[in-house]
Amino acid sequence: MVASKAYLSLPIAAWENPKTNLPRRFHRLLVLSLIAMAFVAVHLTVKLTTPTHHAPFTAPNMDPEIHGKYVSAYIAGPREPAYPLHRFPETPMVAPPALPDSGWYSGNDSDDDDVDGTRQRRNPWLAAVISSAFDADRRMLIRASWMRTYKDLPMDTRFVVSNPGPQWTEVLQAENRTFGDLIVLDHLQEDDFTANTIKTLEFYKHLVRRGLRYEFVSKLDSDLFLNARGFWDRYLRPRLSPRTGEATVERTAIGELYYGRFNDLTFLHGSMYTYTWDVVEELVELQERYRVVAGEDVAMALLLLRARRAVNVVNFLGSEKFDYYEPDSRGDGSPWARANTHPNATKHALWGSDPIAIHDLKDPAVYLRVASAFDERGIRPMPPLPRGGGPRGSLAMLWFDFWHAVGATTYLTPRVERIPFFFWSRRDNGDWMCDDIWNVGKSKTGHQQPRRVW
Repeated sequence: MVASKAYLSLPIAAWENPKTNLPRRFHRLLVLSLIAMAFVAVHLTVKLTTPTHHAPFTAPNMDPEIHGKYVSAYIAGPREPAYPLHRFPETPMVAPPALPDSGWYSGNDSDDDDVDGTRQRRNPWLAAVISSAFDADRRMLIRASWMRTYKDLPMDTRFVVSNPGPQWTEVLQAENRTFGDLIVLDHLQEDDFTANTIKTLEFYKHLVRRGLRYEFVSKLDSDLFLNARGFWDRYLRPRLSPRTGEATVERTAIGELYYGRFNDLTFLHGSMYTYTWDVVEELVELQERYRVVAGEDVAMALLLLRARRAVNVVNFLGSEKFDYYEPDSRGDGSPWARANTHPNATKHALWGSDPIAIHDLKDPAVYLRVASAFDERGIRPMPPLPRGGGPRGSLAMLWFDFWHAVGATTYLTPRVERIPFFFWSRRDNGDWMCDDIWNVGKSKTGHQQPRRVW
């Protein structure tokens, strides 16, 4: 009874002198409860607050900080390079091997169509990885994985690097003599700010000015593994003419629509997106007019908004393009997901036969682990789950599972479903428009079922 009376008087004692009278275990519990309540309050405040949306076809005012430098400071200059930007020897564009004429090639004219006097036909698809000139190890990893695995596909693969400076010129020359797959933008300094702002648009300009036309141009980050077979079979091959090898669609983008809360914009997530050639040409022309400096994926949306141009979007499912998340795996050393994964979430491990673009593979060991789940035919069959379903996941995953189940977080929600309602409008023909520039078609998800291949 003495203990009972002590506990009955606990609230009074705690109120009068909490530090002295509150037992230590209750003190810890109180602190943890207050932290949890603060977390929930901040989360709900951010989630329920509606940002002020920019006017239709009006680019929002922004001055983002990118790798420690504000865009306004970059524009104000001076922009003297940190080292001399000498002209790099012309990058050889290695012609594709002679393959049986299957109607895939459009035979566009360019400065690399003739090899030993024999006219070659360029592949319809260019897959270009934006890379740091200093990151040769990562380029070797990519060459040895998906680029080699899917070398039979009608695609050209390239690495896009900036000018690394005179002391690195011979190193890059040796690499290019061996592999012939570097595009060197020798007028750009190699640094993080440039790589994350204007480098992709300058790469597009490089293609357009040299007449290096492709039906589809894909831009990829270096920490992304590409199931090129799956992407080709599901998205590109059905959109190419079997007779001419030319694209049967126009003004089209393939990627993952993403809402940037702090930018007040929707744009294609920068880890991978693909444009038809007419859009590539248009973006180059618009950049010459407006000279936008912003995050490279944000810049595309800003250009389209300022010019009031619209693009048709084919949107990836969350199960096709996602950030790889190790805590969602089975914990057995494989890249496969646990039983109660969320396969359409922004972040998860491998699940099923859908995965095409797996991002956020910065650790080489994790990159190779994910690559081991693919072969020449695409993704391998998913191994069966352990008896009883296997591990439910790490504590972090169980935490997210709980908040997702009660609807208090969008952490596990597909990116397209995070786009606020006020970005959406509908045309008279029934097409959904996102932010006035992205035409996602009849379905608000923007996803289109794979077309029948002839």
